Amino acid sequence: MMTTEESTTPVMAMDGEPWEIIGRAGRAKLLVVLVRRGRLSTILGLDPDVLTVMGHITWTAGPNDHVGEVNDTQVRKDRTERGVGLVLCRAAQELVGVDAWTGLTIPDSDDDVCSLQDANAISTRQPDPIVDLVAGSSAMGEVHVVFHREGSAVVVALAADTLAWIGHLAWTINRPGGRLDGPDAGLTVGEVKRVDRRKGCGERGVADRMYRRARKVAAGHGWPVEVDHSPDRTESGDHWAMKVGGWRPALSSGRHVLEPNDFLR
Repeated sequence: MMTTEESTTPVMAMDGEPWEIIGRAGRAKLLVVLVRRGRLSTILGLDPDVLTVMGHITWTAGPNDHVGEVNDTQVRKDRTERGVGLVLCRAAQELVGVDAWTGLTIPDSDDDVCSLQDANAISTRQPDPIVDLVAGSSAMGEVHVVFHREGSAVVVALAADTLAWIGHLAWTINRPGGRLDGPDAGLTVGEVKRVDRRKGCGERGVADRMYRRARKVAAGHGWPVEVDHSPDRTESGDHWAMKVGGWRPALSSGRHVLEPNDFLR
């Protein structure tokens, strides 16, 4: 079920078709993965194209495994489609049988605002992956898990003590056309797509460690080890790129892009 670049870093391939949400603003698709350690579990919903985390539920299993006590949960606020929370609830029921929740309210999980395509109707959909973490699989207060699919990959950072989501770094494994500019233009490289860190959560340097983890995983899997930064960088993203190192191509249109309003990039 699981391969590792290091014994503490699960690296998972995500195959098959995603869950489909039918909401007020149209259709959306979501890949789902469950990460657990002991009585703690986190279910993550990922964008199938970019592999960024769109929402999560973190819970502690009660005496009855069918009941989960929600310790932490979040859904991206810039998501125009509705029902990410609903997908996560249904997926938790399918994967580990959780059909009742206590604790925090799960956002965007109301059946009245959306419907969910029957997962069994998607003939090519594979079972959602389950990652079982071992004790001690953490660094600097966080756990890293890596997922890859169709030329894209993402490092997801979870808090070591709670398994709550604290950040992700998504990258293209092999950038079409290679490096954009500079003396090594055309060099085979990966490219950062997006880096997000949850506001107020996690240790300082989370993004730095995710970037280093991405390069280590790339080396272990025979992917391009040079992971260049995107030419579409925010101002804060540009400062981070200068600090962490790696090639920074010229900015598209010669200017920074706007900061996202729901995450600190």
